[in-house]
Amino acid sequence: GLGVSNCRHDRDAGVVCYDPLYNGESNVTVRLVGGSHSGEGRVEVYFAGEWGTVCDRAWNIHAAKVVCNMLGYPRAIATESAFFGEGSGPIWLTYLLCRGTESNIASCHSRYGWGQSHFCTGGHSQDAGVVCSKSSTVLPTRLSGGRRPSEGRVEVFMNSKWGTVCDNGWDLFDA
Repeated sequence: GLGVSNCRHDRDAGVVCYDPLYNGESNVTVRLVGGSHSGEGRVEVYFAGEWGTVCDRAWNIHAAKVVCNMLGYPRAIATESAFFGEGSGPIWLTYLLCRGTESNIASCHSRYGWGQSHFCTGGHSQDAGVVCSKSSTVLPTRLSGGRRPSEGRVEVFMNSKWGTVCDNGWDLFDA
């Protein structure tokens, strides 16, 4: 019974928990879907024999950099709210936390692990995307809605329209 045993401590049980995503021991393939060129689109991940999407909860420039680097692009912009259209199938990752230096998205940490889409309450309307670039050209940028020209909401010009920049992972370096 519990608490009653003739087992010595050199026989205590132990475990090693394995999470291939957290430990970075598994590589996955990514693709971009719905963009106007090969370097932009909704992020889709091939895992367990099936393509699925990434939820935009905690999605930021660091995760976008990892995806773009996987595809051979050194520069990245993160997009949210199914900017490149809603995907279908499983939502493989929610609350993906990357440093931006990982060589594969599987080396990032997901707070909930693979396939826990119930934490992505908006479903595919929250699919994450990226705009990747090989160019060092900076997108046209402006500040809008501030009291003076040196402050305001950051906006970039892309696909013939102005859009906002999400502040997930935004810091002084980004400013």
